[in-house]
Amino acid sequence: MRTREHWVRPPVVAAEARSQRLAAWRYRLISAVLLAAVAAVVVWLFLHFSNVTGGEDPGIGISPARSPLAAAAR
Repeated sequence: MRTREHWVRPPVVAAEARSQRLAAWRYRLISAVLLAAVAAVVVWLFLHFSNVTGGEDPGIGISPARSPLAAAAR
C-alpha cells in the first residue's frame, strides 16, 4: 500500500479589513470616470453621425461648412 502525500493548508494570516470609506470613494471615482467616458462617446457619436450643424453653426460640427464670406472671397 502506498501512502499519498496530503496537502497542508498554510496558516491564515489575520489582516485588518479594508476601509469602507476608501471603498466608497473608489466606487465613486470609478463611476465618475465611466460616466464621463460614456458621455464622451455619446457626444462623439452625435457629432460624427449627425449633420445638424449643416450651415447654422459651423463651429460645432466635425466638418463645418464654409462661410458665405469665405466662399465669396474666392
